Amino acid sequence: MIYYFSGTGNSEWVAKELAVRLQTEAIAITSLEKQTIIEVGDGETVGFIFPIHAWAPPKIMAEFIKHINYGKDTFKFMVGTCESEAGTAMKKLAKEIGIQSGYSVSMPNNYIIGTNVDTPETIDKKIKAAKIQIENICDEVKAKEKVWKVAKGWLGGIKSVIAAPMFQKYAISTKPFHVEESCIGCGVCVRSCPLHSIKLVENKPVWDKACTQCLSCINHCPKEAIQYGEKTKGKARYFLKNI
Repeated sequence: MIYYFSGTGNSEWVAKELAVRLQTEAIAITSLEKQTIIEVGDGETVGFIFPIHAWAPPKIMAEFIKHINYGKDTFKFMVGTCESEAGTAMKKLAKEIGIQSGYSVSMPNNYIIGTNVDTPETIDKKIKAAKIQIENICDEVKAKEKVWKVAKGWLGGIKSVIAAPMFQKYAISTKPFHVEESCIGCGVCVRSCPLHSIKLVENKPVWDKACTQCLSCINHCPKEAIQYGEKTKGKARYFLKNI
């Protein structure tokens, strides 16, 4: 079984590509009821796919992984999708629950608060490279090989230890979200939010406090009407199905 968390489709695509090749099912953790108890049988293989947010796994996935009942000799692997580097937080998480294998897969950039999206040429190059990498991951998972192929990046340890907690504490906020007059009240943002944290009030989106900075709402808006302060104005949008 493969469990994934995804905002703009990168991790969802990786999870489903892996599931097809491993002949298993890919399940979005946000589709599960909160009280659901996951039981993994003895000797089974389970994978976790998620984006890297500021050199660390999203809190929602880190908590989900810790609250699973694992059987004897369960083979656990995880894949973090990122623009280029994942830091060291995945390693820390792996040690906490005994994950045997870990990978990072470079995918197109979607964090337009910081930078713009990748060029079409870069996106195409990353997707092609990811397909090859997924094939290799599947071969190693099928063989239950214990490997660690995570791109830590420059000063990855420091970024995961210092920058990641700071990001979780101070950078994740729904207050800067707002919509421009071009908003048509279609509700795409409501349906695309993995935390179900958006509702329409007088035909305009209103954000609750819960957020993980996946930017699904911004990137899925068909009118590009959603902004995050002034940081996303004039920048292109990205979600995998759109390419």
